[in-house]
Amino acid sequence: MEVRSDNILLADTAKASAAKYGVAPLEHASDQELWAGFKAGNEEAFEYIYVKYFPVLYNYGNQFTRDKDLVKDIIQDLFIYLQEKKDRLGDVSSIKFYLYKSYRNRIIRYLNRNNFSWEELDDEGNMGFEVMLTDDYPGASVIDEELKQKMDKAFATLTKRQKEIVIYYFYEGFSYQQITSLMGFAKIDYTRILMSRTILKLRKELGESVIMLNLILLAFSANR
Repeated sequence: MEVRSDNILLADTAKASAAKYGVAPLEHASDQELWAGFKAGNEEAFEYIYVKYFPVLYNYGNQFTRDKDLVKDIIQDLFIYLQEKKDRLGDVSSIKFYLYKSYRNRIIRYLNRNNFSWEELDDEGNMGFEVMLTDDYPGASVIDEELKQKMDKAFATLTKRQKEIVIYYFYEGFSYQQITSLMGFAKIDYTRILMSRTILKLRKELGESVIMLNLILLAFSANR
């Protein structure tokens, strides 16, 4: 999906709901309000959540497998489950985190059930978490192409778990507590240790360019 068309569809969905119910557009609602509306049977709230997060989950699912049909099927199954079980669902403070965790559990369970361990799959069957610096990341204006390539190469040396935690913390803005739950760690200390080792590895790989890594990570943190 193109981001532009997704945003247009999202805006149209919100405006239609506002016109129908005489309420503020859904894009101004908090996650708690959206979730409460969905659980109460507001179809527009459900549609808004679906339209907003389908492309997000699609991109997320592609980190686990190249099978795009499987990625979409699991998204559809997840939303069907939510619709059918909405009266039994608990409250959430972050819809994105809830959907990420639910989706991650589903796709890994499917892969394991079909004798594909996400941890063990090589690049022939699994994308792995891709960490790259694009033109819109913080600090893009002060880094040249050569240094960008060096940083991309450093990111490529990370394990799948290390790439995953970088995505969750610096790109998605999840807290250590959320990451601990998402990645299935028993203690938050494990999350902190993994992050610490990840940063140390990047600094070792970058050598003299480590100061740029520090600036970029600081910029990401400031935008969380």
